[in-house]
Amino acid sequence: MTIKAWMNEQLKKPYMKNVLARIEKDERNFRVFPPKHLRYYALEVTPYDQLKVVILGQDPYHQEGQANGLAFSCIKKPLPPSLKNIFKAIQFNGFEVDDTNGDLSRYANQGVLLWNSYLSVIEGKPLSHQDEAYRLLTKSLIRKLSREHHHLVFLLWGSFAQQFEEDIDGDHLIIKTSHPSPLSSYRGFLTSKQFIETNEYLILNQKKPIDWR
Repeated sequence: MTIKAWMNEQLKKPYMKNVLARIEKDERNFRVFPPKHLRYYALEVTPYDQLKVVILGQDPYHQEGQANGLAFSCIKKPLPPSLKNIFKAIQFNGFEVDDTNGDLSRYANQGVLLWNSYLSVIEGKPLSHQDEAYRLLTKSLIRKLSREHHHLVFLLWGSFAQQFEEDIDGDHLIIKTSHPSPLSSYRGFLTSKQFIETNEYLILNQKKPIDWR
């Protein structure tokens, strides 16, 4: 079963019914981001058979023109503080990075899954689509990924992402740091060598490292 077919199957299950109905109603009354055609973009743009790294976000950016269906990715300037800190951390690891380009599709194309646990948000209302069904969907996805792949790197940033560690099973590398938000990035995120460690682990397991530029 392809990852797209798997997701379509999940969306039809009873546990997703209420949240999807709620989102559909909100779309009639508010602006919801990202637009519907980009809501599962992370699974579409990331080559499933070449999956290498999983990064978990919480919910999409909630202002117009920002969210494009990839966690932490932003297609509008100025870039959000969390994304700026991600670029700072990559630079701290010794990689040159285009810190003016917030579209992280360049990572997704290489096998980095940038997944938001809550897949949508009402404009101007962070966590407005926080729902247990979305959390269960993410848990199910992580179990699937860790079961069907070997030697993935899971980058778990902050306590929210780290709650999903229990769903990771298999021969994978788990790297935990604080969140890149300005409120917590100074607690280890900015000085972590996680991007170096990620590439070293991939090379060790005969996988092409990520070009973090």
